[in-house]
Amino acid sequence: MNLTQIDLRLPYKHKYEDNFNPDTWCVPELYWYYLRGYPTGNIEKVNIIVSDNIYDETPMSVFGFREAYLPFDFDTYFTSNKLDKKKMQLEAIHTGMIQIANKEGWDTVPLSDAYNKCLKNNLEYKFDVGKLKSSPNRKYKVGFWCNWDIDVFELYWVLYDKSNNEIKRQKFLEKPPYEGEFIYYAKWKWLDSSKVLLEDKYKYGKHETWIISVL
Repeated sequence: MNLTQIDLRLPYKHKYEDNFNPDTWCVPELYWYYLRGYPTGNIEKVNIIVSDNIYDETPMSVFGFREAYLPFDFDTYFTSNKLDKKKMQLEAIHTGMIQIANKEGWDTVPLSDAYNKCLKNNLEYKFDVGKLKSSPNRKYKVGFWCNWDIDVFELYWVLYDKSNNEIKRQKFLEKPPYEGEFIYYAKWKWLDSSKVLLEDKYKYGKHETWIISVL
């Protein structure tokens, strides 16, 4: 079994919950992206819980799920710029994952590799979505490109010629970062030779649809 989700969060009803939790989507997703295929036995989900309080309780350990508790400097976090906030999140995620990996006997080398790749890419989670799809007349192809940041989720459509040379790129959707997960489950198709239909197929999403004129 492989890891499918890493969450960075605060304890329930923590005083900073409304200010911190909305930020904590893109960095865990980026770290997880570099761990695809990482074997974790029967564990699918990990929670890294940060707080300004010291925890005496034992982290939960149930089938398919593990968690780690870590101290966190919120005064520094909330006065930092965006990049430094991302770095603080990454440090917490990586520290928590190393703790869990050592307990579970997982290989920690892929964790360090994921950490270093995040830094090498300046903690930017930008990626192409799925595969390009050809228009009915075979003259064009269309794809989507995502920028997932701690303060915004942006989605662009990208038009190519039949030889995969980019013709045009345009942002058409902006959401809060906590609504970005739908993109992993999005489906799209050409309606005709100038319009594309994009559908949110995420079972926990809003099930929205968009008709996009690309020509």
